[in-house]
Amino acid sequence: MRRFRLLFIPILFVLLACIPKTDVVNVAVEDNAGEALFSKAENLFSAQKYNKALEAYSEYIVRFPESSLAPSALLRMGNIYDGIGENKKSLSSYLHIINYYPKSIYIPDVKIKVLEGYFKQKMFEDVINYSASIFSDKLSDNYISKAYVLVGDAQISLNRSSDAVVSFFNARSKNMEHDNEVINTKLKDAVSQLEDNDIQFLIESTKDYNLKGYLQYQIGLRYYEKQKYKEAASVFTSIIQKAPTHENVKEAKIVLQKIYDNSTGKPFAIGCILPLTGAFNVFGNKALKGIKLALSRFSDEKGQALVNLVVRDTESDPDSAAIAVQELVKENVSAIIGPMGTDESVVAAKEAQANNVPIILLTQKEGITKTGNFVFRNFLMPEMQVKAIVKYAMEKRGIKRFAILYPNENYGAKFMGLFYDEVTASGGTIVSAESYDPSHTDFTDIIKKIIGKRTYLYNNIENEKSSESSSTDEEQNASVDKKQNEKKELLLDFEAIFIPDSPAKAGLIIPQLIYEDVNNVYLLGTNLWHSQKMITMAGEFMQDKTIIPDAFYGEKDSTKMKDFYNSFIAFFGEEPGFIEAVAYDTAMMLFQTVSKSSDRFPESVRNELIKIKNFDGLTGLTSFDSEQDAQKKLYLITIKGNRFVELGTD
Repeated sequence: MRRFRLLFIPILFVLLACIPKTDVVNVAVEDNAGEALFSKAENLFSAQKYNKALEAYSEYIVRFPESSLAPSALLRMGNIYDGIGENKKSLSSYLHIINYYPKSIYIPDVKIKVLEGYFKQKMFEDVINYSASIFSDKLSDNYISKAYVLVGDAQISLNRSSDAVVSFFNARSKNMEHDNEVINTKLKDAVSQLEDNDIQFLIESTKDYNLKGYLQYQIGLRYYEKQKYKEAASVFTSIIQKAPTHENVKEAKIVLQKIYDNSTGKPFAIGCILPLTGAFNVFGNKALKGIKLALSRFSDEKGQALVNLVVRDTESDPDSAAIAVQELVKENVSAIIGPMGTDESVVAAKEAQANNVPIILLTQKEGITKTGNFVFRNFLMPEMQVKAIVKYAMEKRGIKRFAILYPNENYGAKFMGLFYDEVTASGGTIVSAESYDPSHTDFTDIIKKIIGKRTYLYNNIENEKSSESSSTDEEQNASVDKKQNEKKELLLDFEAIFIPDSPAKAGLIIPQLIYEDVNNVYLLGTNLWHSQKMITMAGEFMQDKTIIPDAFYGEKDSTKMKDFYNSFIAFFGEEPGFIEAVAYDTAMMLFQTVSKSSDRFPESVRNELIKIKNFDGLTGLTSFDSEQDAQKKLYLITIKGNRFVELGTD
């Protein structure tokens, strides 16, 4: 035991020699005895005779508690106790200073010592609770930084990594000594203990601009290290665009460039999900032919295969459509074309939005692009057709009064409502609007209803004709003809009639209109009328008085249209229609967008798509509005002879 004690003493002195000493300010002591005692204690401390120094400092505090050097003596005692591992005694010394000498110049240092004391005793909650007094005292930034580090250490010990990240980040922000290596290490270690969703929660919950950017950068690095390059690029791009002045922007650009460099020269992947089997397979296969032709012509134009088309079959089923999107996301596609069906489009849009992959739908589903900012649509919408018809009829043909004859089902009711609202908003008048049973083939009654009292007035004319017996036959006939013309002009109180139905039904209605003497009125239809069947069934009654909107006018005399027609026939041995053309346009628009640079990551592609203005495609000039919906300048066509021709704008 004696040998152990002799060995322990020099070891203790070595440890005490390493004690971080807080400078004691020499203050004049009024009492000579007190001055002598304090000097003795200081000399013993300097000579590393710590036990005797403790005795001298303790005696000084007992004898001279009101002395200005009492806090200095207590501080020395706290330092000695720290060095020999007696943490409770050191903590007691520091708390004594705070409680009895609150105006001492040592208070900032002592408060940090108190936090250290609590931490050494594993009193982690006390560290966190006591730190509030330091933050409320408005101490210097360096003291606050030290306090945040200790709080962060305590939070790590309590498995509160998310809180520790915030504390270490605040410590780094407040540290004015520009030696952040230790703090940075602690901060990164704390972040490494968090799951991705924990980091995302912090990003969303914090209002601190710098912390948000730092966390985004860290999760971007995590994605990059896991080779999730698409996700990493999305995060780094977001930092650069939304926080251009953040400290991590420079590093984000460096990593982002590495990702781009790795992808340069490789074909970019475009997904395609269509109903190739099932109830809607006819439409899906039409669209796929248009997309394949676009791919072939784009590759020929570029002289190399820049696109890898990844096709999935939705089987005309919503669940299969959702699975198809998930598979394409795993394939790291830059964007997706399709699907077409209403139900398929709804689930595909939600899935693509959830994965931040731009999707261009080929559907008429109302409000579909409101699913999110990655959901686009390129298709011919009812609103487009109605606006085009009404604008042309009123501005170019001077028509003000309209009638509507529509089938009593969803398609007809939808178009009737849109047409009614558009005419009214444009200053026109809907004279009459009547619905009919779409299963009927005889429309006499509904036509008579829409044209009013024609039969009654004709009878009156005949009566007038027989009552004028006193006049000569020549005078009588002239008088009746004049009145009949006046009555006809009065009876036809509309200048155009809108019939939103298929060629099969509209082709039956129009001849019956003529039979009921509805002559010299414009016949307005939807793009469904752009069919050879319409000419076959009613073409002779529609000459020059027909207005049909469409996004694809196959007979337009242009090099672009002819090239498309000839190429399509050469590839597939059949003529293309609207679906083939709009799918072709969608694919070509997407291929050109992605090929502009090596940046083919989904978010960047989305940002480029929304910039498209007046893309000159087969289906008219196309632009995406603020809700990612395609706006098109449509063709307007009429019937001359046995063919469709484009209406002039004069």
